[in-house]
Amino acid sequence: MRFFLRLSWLLLLTLSCVGPALAQTANQPPQRPFSQLVDLWTRQLDRVVARIDQRDLLPVEIDGLREQVADVRAAAVAAASLARNDLADTRRLLAPLEVKTGADSVPESDGVKAERERLTEQAAVSEGRVKQAEVVIARADQLNERLTKLRGEVMLQTLLRRDSPPLSRPVWNNLGPQLSAAAQALSGALATWVKEGPRFENRDLASLGIWAVVTIVLWVGVRMLRRRLGRGEAAEPGHRDRTVAAVVDGIGLVLLPILAVLLIGKLLEATTPPPPIDTLLPQLTARLVAFLLIVGVTATALAPNRPAWRILPFTDESARALSGAVRRLMIVSLSVDFVYVSLTHSGVETTAVSAMGALVMAVIVSLLTLPILANRSWQATQPEGSEHSSMIGGTWWSVTRLLLSLAVLSSIVFALLGYATLAAHLNNALYTTGLLIAGAYLLHRLFGDLLEEAAAPDTPPGRWVRQRLGLPEDATLRGQHIVLLLVDIVLVLLLGLLIPAAWNFDTDAILTAAGHLVRGVKIGGVTISLGNIGMAIVAFGVCILLARLVRRVVRDRVMPTVDAPLPLRQSIDAGLNYVGVIVAILIGVGALGIDFTNLAIVLGALSVGIGLGLQNIANNVISGVFLLVERPIKAGDWVSVSGHEGFVRRINIRATEVETFQRTHVLVPNSIFLQNPVVNRTYADTSSRVELKLTVPLSTDVEVLETVLREAALDHPRVLRVPAPIVRFVQIGTTGLDFELFVFVARLEDRLVVNNDLNRAILERLVARKIVDPAPVPQLRLRGLEDLPLAAAGKPRPGGSPDRSPEAPNPPSGTSPGTSTGAAADDAGAAS
Repeated sequence: MRFFLRLSWLLLLTLSCVGPALAQTANQPPQRPFSQLVDLWTRQLDRVVARIDQRDLLPVEIDGLREQVADVRAAAVAAASLARNDLADTRRLLAPLEVKTGADSVPESDGVKAERERLTEQAAVSEGRVKQAEVVIARADQLNERLTKLRGEVMLQTLLRRDSPPLSRPVWNNLGPQLSAAAQALSGALATWVKEGPRFENRDLASLGIWAVVTIVLWVGVRMLRRRLGRGEAAEPGHRDRTVAAVVDGIGLVLLPILAVLLIGKLLEATTPPPPIDTLLPQLTARLVAFLLIVGVTATALAPNRPAWRILPFTDESARALSGAVRRLMIVSLSVDFVYVSLTHSGVETTAVSAMGALVMAVIVSLLTLPILANRSWQATQPEGSEHSSMIGGTWWSVTRLLLSLAVLSSIVFALLGYATLAAHLNNALYTTGLLIAGAYLLHRLFGDLLEEAAAPDTPPGRWVRQRLGLPEDATLRGQHIVLLLVDIVLVLLLGLLIPAAWNFDTDAILTAAGHLVRGVKIGGVTISLGNIGMAIVAFGVCILLARLVRRVVRDRVMPTVDAPLPLRQSIDAGLNYVGVIVAILIGVGALGIDFTNLAIVLGALSVGIGLGLQNIANNVISGVFLLVERPIKAGDWVSVSGHEGFVRRINIRATEVETFQRTHVLVPNSIFLQNPVVNRTYADTSSRVELKLTVPLSTDVEVLETVLREAALDHPRVLRVPAPIVRFVQIGTTGLDFELFVFVARLEDRLVVNNDLNRAILERLVARKIVDPAPVPQLRLRGLEDLPLAAAGKPRPGGSPDRSPEAPNPPSGTSPGTSTGAAADDAGAAS
């Protein structure tokens, strides 16, 4: 069965692709001389001008005339392009044959002169053809503008034409006779059709056979899809399952009836019915198909009898009310409209019938539309505790429904006043717009759920997509939202074209304006177009993606194999980011079609504005480049700048990311690092000095105390032996003897741990040697972290004392004098 379906689809695709190509090749007319083509184009344009001057045109006739003018213009454009190519080729051949003057000139032969004359004559002919085609193109453009303006005027006159009011005496006097005459004309046409019998032709039978095969194949395929993906017996189906199954069931519900109606309509049209039956049959078929589509949409979207499979958030009562109201409106309005069209197209005078029919249609449609727009039909399911509005669409849709109700009721007023065309146009436009918006919304939901289905790892489509892309089974896909955005853009563009067409606006003018936007507007020597802008965006995005790919390869695969420190790696990564962005910008500008010479002129003209408006951004970007090149700071450095102290995590294009000791991230503009003093505690190396200050009683043995301090320092595993610890006898104070202990650690992060351990070890040793008495009021004052809270708050020490005493000896080579004991917050951050 599956093989049969695939073979059928392949045959249909082959016939649809090869058949038109063969027909076009067989029906291709012979090529005419250029002069005859110009005469033919001129005569066609003259006939269009003569028809325009008659002043009794209808909008449909104007559209036909514009199609003729567009065909002439397209043919002239093609001929002009061909002539330009011939002219360019001829001039390239003429270039070597130009007459050379001067002392080194050589006499020409007769053959060269003859060839130059021939090519010159050929170039003149091609140039003349180009000019003739351009004249035809210019004339066609003028006629198009004239026809566009004329169509708007005719359309406005048609809508505002006032006929006899339906309640006037002449209409009532003529209504009965005209109804009788129209009914007799229709019955006579039906009798003639039945009496003559069907008359088929071989081509009609062949097309009907193909249509029947297509109907059977589609019906079988939909039955299989409905059995596999349709609504099952699940009590609580998932959101994705609900949408997909509803669409499949809706198609299966109405596909066979629609195909049957279309097949019967084709069969009846092939019997060559007499007028006006030949024009009424397609309209009847279209109305039946529209009704079946509405039935399918209401059954899938509203599901009045199966609430668990409803894809729109309506209550049960609202779903039943809205579904019933929409179906009643469609069946009654389409039936009455078909009767009205049949009577007005019977071939007899029906002015009274038209006036009364417009009123009847307006009244019926308005009365049947009001239940659709009522609040009862738009109640939304509201979860418990939710604060959302209980109405579908909220306040804006309630106001819109009120305005639509007024517009629908106004059609009755227009019909009573005699504006039958305006009333019918208003109703048709409103309902067509509503159907288009509803269809677009359902398509949006369908594509969104299908994409979610394909992105989910627990669904067959999701597993198939991951298998095709070579991704793990639990990989997360993130491109579905971009695809849905593109689908929404396409739907919006289609609505922007179909909704004006429903209101009978000039869609050709819209397409022409869109064509101008796509082709672009030429400003000076630069052409700005949406197409070039789109290409520039695509080129910029592709270059950015390639730059990120290169950065990722260099960062993750190349750099780990190179013996380079982490700051250098991050600098190289940031430099690649700069280069990638600059290259992407240049390629994007080139894709716009802008010459770099002109770009330099434009940038020079805008330099003043850029300097004033983007001064800070440019300053920070350039400062970032200097930071990467000079490297006064790098990732991992302990810096203090403008009241912020912490570790440098990353140097970006505009700002540098600094992580403070409170685990907060500060984005410091790059220019601040070049315009303000910066304290870099790890500029040369990461070693640091820890200072401990203590005061002991006056009776303490100095040598013993120095020995205790040195032993406590050397016993700690994180204290460096080179440079060795330093013990200083500072002074003899009034309360005791003041000492300082300087030790050096290899990493800044070890300062807090070493400081804490040394305090504990020194206190234990002093108590063990009875140098101090651990009384409630001790004589010992450990001052290693005495002034650190002030520094942690970003304040200077009392008295402005520096971190290192002036009397302290300079540390040996390999240590940093600026890394003495700092703030407690510094130590806390280093330890954390």
